[in-house]
Amino acid sequence: MRHPRLTLAGIAGLCALAAAALFGASGIRIALDPSSEPLIRADDPGRALYRQAVLDFGDDEIYVIAMETRDVFRSDHLEALRRLTRELAALPGVRRVESLVSVNTVRNDPATGLLEVGPLVREIPREPDELARLRARALADPLLVRSLISPDGRTAAMNLRFEPRTHQEQIAAGTDGAIRQLVAAEATAERRFYVAGRPYMKATAHAMMVSDLLRLMPLALLVMAAVLALVSGTLIGVLIPIGTVAVATLWTFGLMAACGLSLNLLTVVLGPVLIAVGGVYGVHVLAHYEAAAASADTRAEAARLLADSTRRPVWIAGSSTVAGFGSLLLTDAPAARELGLFAAIGVASVTLLSRCAIPAAVALLPLRPRTESGRAARIGQRLDGQLRRLSDLACQRRKAVIGVWLLLSGLAALLLPRIEVDTDYLSFFAPSSRLRQDFAAINERLSGAIPIYVVLSSSAPGGFNRPEDLEVVEALERRFGSLSGVTHATSVAALVRAANQAIHEDDPHYARLPAAENGIAELLLVIPKAMRRPLVNVDQSRTNVPVRSGKQGSAAVRELVAEIEAAIGELVPAGLEAHITGDTVLLNRSADRLARSQLTTVGTTTLVVFAIVATLFRSLPLALVALLPNLLPVLLFYGLLGAGIAPLSLPTSLIGSIVLGIAVDDTAHFLTRYRRSRDAGASPEEAVRECGRRVGRPIVITSVMLFLGFLVVTLSGFTTLQEFGWLVGLTLAICLATDLLLLPAVLVSARIR
Repeated sequence: MRHPRLTLAGIAGLCALAAAALFGASGIRIALDPSSEPLIRADDPGRALYRQAVLDFGDDEIYVIAMETRDVFRSDHLEALRRLTRELAALPGVRRVESLVSVNTVRNDPATGLLEVGPLVREIPREPDELARLRARALADPLLVRSLISPDGRTAAMNLRFEPRTHQEQIAAGTDGAIRQLVAAEATAERRFYVAGRPYMKATAHAMMVSDLLRLMPLALLVMAAVLALVSGTLIGVLIPIGTVAVATLWTFGLMAACGLSLNLLTVVLGPVLIAVGGVYGVHVLAHYEAAAASADTRAEAARLLADSTRRPVWIAGSSTVAGFGSLLLTDAPAARELGLFAAIGVASVTLLSRCAIPAAVALLPLRPRTESGRAARIGQRLDGQLRRLSDLACQRRKAVIGVWLLLSGLAALLLPRIEVDTDYLSFFAPSSRLRQDFAAINERLSGAIPIYVVLSSSAPGGFNRPEDLEVVEALERRFGSLSGVTHATSVAALVRAANQAIHEDDPHYARLPAAENGIAELLLVIPKAMRRPLVNVDQSRTNVPVRSGKQGSAAVRELVAEIEAAIGELVPAGLEAHITGDTVLLNRSADRLARSQLTTVGTTTLVVFAIVATLFRSLPLALVALLPNLLPVLLFYGLLGAGIAPLSLPTSLIGSIVLGIAVDDTAHFLTRYRRSRDAGASPEEAVRECGRRVGRPIVITSVMLFLGFLVVTLSGFTTLQEFGWLVGLTLAICLATDLLLLPAVLVSARIR
């Protein structure tokens, strides 16, 4: 207040530093990470197992293209398959394309009687009998069925593997777009194509993240400006709150860029969240300024009144909201921790600016109380009238009001055990999206697009040359293939069986494992490395039984993993170790741990908020009262989840702590005015009505801003973020109702001073 120009100059200097960190010659320096890795807990021991499995057997980053026809085994369709396979293989960064026309198989050469490893298709057959023989051979090969050809012969797969590249390099190369162009060129009335696989999902997610960033932040600012213009009727009433939140957002993203962090599937909503939350601070501070300007004779006196009236509520609101977001640091998922950390930093920045930038800005303005436009005045008068009626209702029917809220809370508590924890990478996309539809089509026709690695380890090199150990692998393969939801399971035992049959002139009697260890070792030697690599490591001490499934959601994956574990417990003897891993399994574990951490994060936020309010108000009863109208909406939110309104996913699991931290803002302003009135000698009823007149309007305005701000997030392309947006908005609307009805009723009933 004493040095406003110097203060604003210092803030402008920090903005310049943040902008220098955020923007460079090539544009914004914050990269986008569309992968599921930031959603997986960093200390999960399964990460090390998964990394080792990738080193031994290759990754599961497969881009799957399925070609559906009436019959793949027609010359024109096989030609299209070959043409597309070659064009795809020629794309930069593509390491290998495996399809019916490029795959090698193990068979017996009738001319020499020797085992032959060579292409399934050397030349495209033209004659019907040749095509029929090719069809019969492909559909009889268990290594091809469902991996490269559907059991009915109508759908063929092309499985693409890429050179090692980062997500950003892969997306920058434009490989996905090039693939889609090639596929579209081959589509006809008789040939339909589907696309699936993790690389395709990440490319789609990246495009959606870019779209969200370009739309959501500008929309959030427009919504905020529209509400402010409607209710304030002044240019200052719009520019100061928007300028405050814009500066805080710039600082936050500048710090992220300086730390070299990327935006992920959760932190992509950081901008809209900061705009929605940060905008309310300016509204409250301006409301206090207008009250000070109306009763002050000089600018200095107005400044002093503003500083005194905003100190406690701004610090309570800021510190409690920081606590709500900061509690996310207790979670396991790196993406949730980053969202919590930088949202807390953004809110701390808004709090600081509310105590520094806004007072400095208004100190340079002429001293004048607010003069509303005709439209704003009419809206304000109608709103004030409704608030007076609510205050009267809370005072006169306080027991009924408290009883209704307690009844709703009891119902919500009964629904808590029914909450379903269900999230996965695929759930971020809408069921009606092309990605989900293609996923379902490929899962139905070929092997599922969700891979799970079941890795077995022997005590010594060459362990899986032993017949008894390979028989265990074979038993697991067959059991896994019989499980509900498993569309394909294979193993090195299947390779050995196929080679053994081929070396015995394709006699079906020999489609079994050799009885001697040296027989198994010899067969493995003649099988090409490219065929062995996904299933057994170099010294045959570890083997992989990959399971593919179309199961969607962590609940379904959890059930499948339990069935796999049961089979392992039954079939794997002592001396062999078995581990289940894979990106899907790790993400499922993170979701489960995040669900179990709800009590920790919400409980921590509750304790911190209680301590903050009790310290600043120096009153334990008032701190307890402040928690009540904010804890009950959070309980109702969980009750709605138990009623089946939405599952507890990674994004929705963050809502309880976030809302609890945000909602105390309005309560703090209400209690500050209430206590001031009580200290002046007002009765509880009179103090409550005074609060309705003085702070009711800004509480409603800020709640509407928060509600609409989070509704902007529902325009995200990601389904789970849409759920996050409207559930936060709904819970904050319930918080507004408790602040305007339950809080006054409790204050009057308890006669708290």
